Amino acid sequence: MINRFLFFNTILLTTLSIALSGQSTIEDSLVKRHDQMMSIMLTKPKYPIKTIGIYVYDGFNSMDAMGPYHTLGELMGVQVFFVAKHKGMVYNQKRLGFEVKRSIEDVKQLDVLVIPGGSIETFLQTQDSVVLDWIKMIDQNSVYTTSVCTGGWILGATGLLKDKNVTTNWYRADEIMKMYGAHFMQQRYVQDGKYWTSAGVTAGMDMGLAIVKELMGDQYTQGVMLDLEYDPHPPIDAGSVTKTEPIVSEMMRTMYDGGLYTLIEKEKQKRNPKPKPTIWQEWPALDEFHNVMAATFHPSESGDLKPLKSRSSELMDKAIALNKSIVPIQFNKPEMKNTLALLEKESMALTSMVKNKKSDNVLTKSIASLHDRFHQIVVLCKE
Repeated sequence: MINRFLFFNTILLTTLSIALSGQSTIEDSLVKRHDQMMSIMLTKPKYPIKTIGIYVYDGFNSMDAMGPYHTLGELMGVQVFFVAKHKGMVYNQKRLGFEVKRSIEDVKQLDVLVIPGGSIETFLQTQDSVVLDWIKMIDQNSVYTTSVCTGGWILGATGLLKDKNVTTNWYRADEIMKMYGAHFMQQRYVQDGKYWTSAGVTAGMDMGLAIVKELMGDQYTQGVMLDLEYDPHPPIDAGSVTKTEPIVSEMMRTMYDGGLYTLIEKEKQKRNPKPKPTIWQEWPALDEFHNVMAATFHPSESGDLKPLKSRSSELMDKAIALNKSIVPIQFNKPEMKNTLALLEKESMALTSMVKNKKSDNVLTKSIASLHDRFHQIVVLCKE
């Protein structure tokens, strides 16, 4: 693109040359002002930025892309262009077409990568391993890797935002960025190292200007803002979830939920699966027997038979209840029925021994045998 600063610089030089001819009394002042203006225009950037690629895809929000396209495009000597998975026509959310002449196969390096957001189509991009791998490749050598709005979902899905402070579109922002291991901040834009993320849509312009400021300083950025006449004055003090009436926020969230909630929940479960239930959780009757068995058997190992003598009837009752319980289908092996019956029979025999005051040696052997039988049931469950 032709940078407007370069164009205006040519005009400035021509104008000053005319003004200086034949007007020696103001020559020093004009030269000084010229030097000051040229110093601003030719500010040396903090980092050399030559290429800025904006990744687009069907369903992207055009303002997410165009905001940074215009702000970052004001950098001197920088090439700003669109990149897509495949060359050709790419359509925004409202089916406005853009012809993209570079594919991700063509682009192997960028100084700045911008990832705009959208809606359902954006979420689908988080599932595209080819795109995610390309972003990670570009990130290896980029000066800045950035996102606008829900573009943060795509960047988050690469894993590059793990443990980073980020922002994104307000919709379920905290839970979605937690899913990617990032820390959501309710801010217009956030920088964490080389990663810049911005909130919804228009925030991409603020982020772009902030990047220009970091690279070129305040005065150059003022020139960019004046070139764009960037001086927002909305008719209502709203636009952020913190400034919007609750009923309006609820309305918008409900609307977004209609297309995205199910997809997001499935992704959360995939990334953070619930732990597999233990055999004790799946078979409560077995857990109840286990608790009494542990409280009686383990003390007996060290010669303490008091718990066994006081709780033998409870142990028998739990064995009877276990034998009568419904065996979870995944544990219902052919040997299970007979093993449960033996556990019940042996626990009843142990209770009888306790009542008949058999010797401690006999009781110790009997509780050990019962524990072995119980262990057979546990092994069957785990096979």
